[in-house]
Amino acid sequence: MIKRALLVVPFLAAVLVLGPGCSSNPTGPDGVINLGGRIALGANPFEGVDIYLSWDTSRKTVTGADGKFSFDGLPAGDYMITPTKPGYAFNPSNFVVGTSTRTDLNSAASPAAYGTALGTIATDFTAVDQNGVPVTLSSFHGKVVLLDFTADWCTVCREKAQTAEAFYQQYKARGFMYVLVVIEGSAPVWSQTYGLTFPVLDDNSKAVYGQYQMTPNTLPLPHVLDRNMTIRYKKEGWNKAEVEDMIRRLL
Repeated sequence: MIKRALLVVPFLAAVLVLGPGCSSNPTGPDGVINLGGRIALGANPFEGVDIYLSWDTSRKTVTGADGKFSFDGLPAGDYMITPTKPGYAFNPSNFVVGTSTRTDLNSAASPAAYGTALGTIATDFTAVDQNGVPVTLSSFHGKVVLLDFTADWCTVCREKAQTAEAFYQQYKARGFMYVLVVIEGSAPVWSQTYGLTFPVLDDNSKAVYGQYQMTPNTLPLPHVLDRNMTIRYKKEGWNKAEVEDMIRRLL
């Protein structure tokens, strides 16, 4: 029997880590805005940090020798900015900004700490995929990842698997990766049955699920990871609208 979680968590409060409040600078006379800031490591500027702009527009830049970055000439809209570098955490870890020019989107970098709770950088793991190839979660750093768990006995999981490949194909060109972890059943059979081309991983030992589970044997358990592998969404059960909305914000 499938257990389903009944706890409802307010969506935006649970999944977004907000930066400082908006400045009073409006859009320019031509209706565009500029966004920028600086990344520091201790007292020093942090060069070579990838900065992703997402939500209404998708762009990427890299901090220079002065640790600064900018996105100029943006139309008014809603944006999320996420600094990323393997092995590092950032505080704030992202910024949600609106229709005002901002030049104060500054973050402090530090060595990453890992976990499986909402807001932490996802604990790394390696498992064998449907082709017998070891796959490591951190190899997808720089992508937006939907990490989910499934089992043969989970009816909701099987229903969801019928549309999983189409969901993956819809967003993969924008930097999306789907990772499905099978805790009871055959990864090759799941892949073949539902035509899944993304990684389907064998976790019949429950070594991975044991770290990520909330309530034992409760599925589905979707996690949405941002481009720095931070867990932005984690909830028992399957709410496609919530999951897809978060993925769109991060891409």
